[in-house]
Amino acid sequence: MKPSMTVVVLAAMFLTLPSYARQEMLLQVSDGQQPTDTGSDQKIYSLVECNELGGQALKVEFPTEDCFGDRVAKVSNWTVFQSVRFNAFNPSAKKIELLLTVKHQFTTSYANRVDVPITLAPGRNEVKLPIAEMENTNHTPPDLANVKRWYIASAVKVPVPLYFGDIYLESDDTQSAATHTASRAATAVASLPASPAKQAYRVQGHIGNQLVDLVVTPEPMPTETGAPPSVAITPLPQSSASITTTPPLTSGIMFDTPEADTILNRLQVFPPDNPWNQDISGWPLHSNSAAIITSIGTERPLRYNDDMAFVLVPPNQKRVPVRIDGYPNESDRGPYPVPDNTPIEGWPKHFQGMSLDDAQRNTRGEDSDRHGIVVDPTNRKLYEFYQLRKTNAGWVATQASIFDLTTNKLRPRGWTSADAAGLPIFPAVVRYDELKNGFINHALRVTVRRTCRAFVEPATHFASRLDDPNLPRMGERIRLRQDFNVSSFSREVQVILNALKKYGMFVADNGIDWAISVAPDRRIPMLHEELRRIHGNAFEVVVAPPQN
Repeated sequence: MKPSMTVVVLAAMFLTLPSYARQEMLLQVSDGQQPTDTGSDQKIYSLVECNELGGQALKVEFPTEDCFGDRVAKVSNWTVFQSVRFNAFNPSAKKIELLLTVKHQFTTSYANRVDVPITLAPGRNEVKLPIAEMENTNHTPPDLANVKRWYIASAVKVPVPLYFGDIYLESDDTQSAATHTASRAATAVASLPASPAKQAYRVQGHIGNQLVDLVVTPEPMPTETGAPPSVAITPLPQSSASITTTPPLTSGIMFDTPEADTILNRLQVFPPDNPWNQDISGWPLHSNSAAIITSIGTERPLRYNDDMAFVLVPPNQKRVPVRIDGYPNESDRGPYPVPDNTPIEGWPKHFQGMSLDDAQRNTRGEDSDRHGIVVDPTNRKLYEFYQLRKTNAGWVATQASIFDLTTNKLRPRGWTSADAAGLPIFPAVVRYDELKNGFINHALRVTVRRTCRAFVEPATHFASRLDDPNLPRMGERIRLRQDFNVSSFSREVQVILNALKKYGMFVADNGIDWAISVAPDRRIPMLHEELRRIHGNAFEVVVAPPQN
């Protein structure tokens, strides 16, 4: 039960607000993020523990004229921030000279890019680079509202490895926060005098172009016992038959709508005895479970990517050609029922300020997986695409897969899919309707950074050159330990953890360690901090029991 709130709008602003700090991560090393770009083909970085920086750090060994950074900047508008911040450790006895290079919308050469000198003294450094002082190398103003790429570079060989913490943008005063008038609200909060029973807060800032100045007083509504209300989780019945929609599905419906929730509640994804739907809570441990878990990271946190958007289409959705330019021999033939409103992976949550058409056409030039997922619930067919993009000549993808949700048929052995393991993605995604109903009745998918050059069914494909048997195979089944106590977590996170105990998760792709997939549905609450409380040592690898 959420507390109610009494809100009073003030006619005048008369309180002095404290300094407000707002941050946006460029590279969240503490969360396991790694650079997406280097200047050479060498991997010059690794994640390590660094006592001097207080935890996980990025260890970088610079050969001559190399760099690390993001090929596509996670944050494009730097003008609403005041500085680029990070901590770094220089273990040598000498100063090390580096550059922060920023390329923006109008960067075409060395002359119109930003190069900011960085000097790392011996020992621990707290680096703060003012954004207002940044200029192009030809001393013209840069377009920092449209940053495309950034990296930290060295022009000479550095004799020692350097260590970097989180790299982030920071706005560190009330004024800069209040002038951030993007679609989200930028607010500043200060305590007001209040009785012990009621703590009031003042909220200032902009919502869109509207200035707001509010006093907010939370009013908790406890239960009779004073404890949070208990939650009863009751699975809804499912039918294995095809579904009809009421009202009839006549056009593409986005995943993050009540209409989609109603349809998904009635949709049986694969037969009940399919591997995705099997109860694995009693399966035996893999003989090498401990070593495999260690290779992924016993102390690394569970996390999630809220990325896998999808669209539901009617049975008569017009079929269109999609040109396959990467894996035509491992793709299912079209044409495919791709509607005009097909979302790209992460839409709309991670495409701030962009239209759907721009996202489909990749106008930012992002180098990402760009999964496209189309579900036909009436015919129970699933269409998934890797690196889907729209062009003036039509749709193009690197790979296309079709799954019949009425059967247990696997893809041909050795074939990939939109996921590296040859598995479908949609059946593994955590959806809003499931969290609302209070149960997930299928396995999830998980990415790990390093996998073995092998696969186990239902996977059909591997994506590694490593033969180390201590690494997980594609399709490896991982389960949350039955003795893991979930009672201290929120209702939504408990739903996810109970599913990981009963159905587990498949190793499906190479990526961030211990990252599951969640729909980018703005109705789903933030789960990040809670999931990070769970580490790799809470999991175990299981195998299917022998068939009688």
